[in-house]
Amino acid sequence: MTTRHKVPTIAFANLKGGVGKSTITLQTAYYLSQKIGFADDKKLLVVDFDPQGNTSTRMLQRTDIEDAGGTRSHQLFKEKLDVIKPVLTPCGADLIYATQNDTVLDDIELQDMDVFINPMAHLAKLAESGKYAAILIDCPPSRSRKLIAALACATDIIVPVEVSGFAKDALTGIMKSIETAEQVNPDVRLTGVIINKFASRSHRHVHEKNLLKDALGDLLFEQTLSFRTPLDEANSLAIPIWSMGKGSARAAATEIKAVCEEIIRRTGLRMNKPVPPKKKSVRKAKS
Repeated sequence: MTTRHKVPTIAFANLKGGVGKSTITLQTAYYLSQKIGFADDKKLLVVDFDPQGNTSTRMLQRTDIEDAGGTRSHQLFKEKLDVIKPVLTPCGADLIYATQNDTVLDDIELQDMDVFINPMAHLAKLAESGKYAAILIDCPPSRSRKLIAALACATDIIVPVEVSGFAKDALTGIMKSIETAEQVNPDVRLTGVIINKFASRSHRHVHEKNLLKDALGDLLFEQTLSFRTPLDEANSLAIPIWSMGKGSARAAATEIKAVCEEIIRRTGLRMNKPVPPKKKSVRKAKS
């Protein structure tokens, strides 16, 4: 039996670590909550299913969050949970958090396989409250009960990848996990793939991007994210990239903005401000 709701729930997932999953989750949360805002004064909820807890510590702007109060993400795996109390973060989004190197969340893997069903019911209750316009989920970087739980809760799955020979392998692994999640959530869909750490001057990167485009078609995001040091600095400082003033940070902010707008268009999020429509490519006539 499935528990469905109409709130767009976006899971950022990849079976490989270090591909920018938490970075994109974090900067998307900043953009949606602070830069543009939701229609009808609704809010954003972020759920951190990654035991590393990077998204949580950055959103709460401190590493020691054991005493943050509220509901931790491992509690969503309980069959019964009387009260779910997300924590308000400085950016205005609510958060169900994981602590740094969260061993309790890690130990979910020791429980029965069907434990992944429980978060669906709990997040559905929050969605039905009418408080949230969207839910973002940062997934763990491995095939696990936590990953299947995140995908089972999702309406949309977005996969960040690097342009390498392993990108297709990662997508194959995610598709197998999606197939498992579809058993309880037949409506979940792969919404898009984002190329991260892209070097436009690298012939190999351009070649690999073209291969991915041939394989994925419209599933591949038009906007890529380049490797830019200021983006790592912004994440370390737990701030939005656009709040940094230097030139390369402005370039990174432009890319993040374009990715977020593409996420909005692909998932149908209702925002306070209109998002520019997708630009139509114009092909020059051959002479």
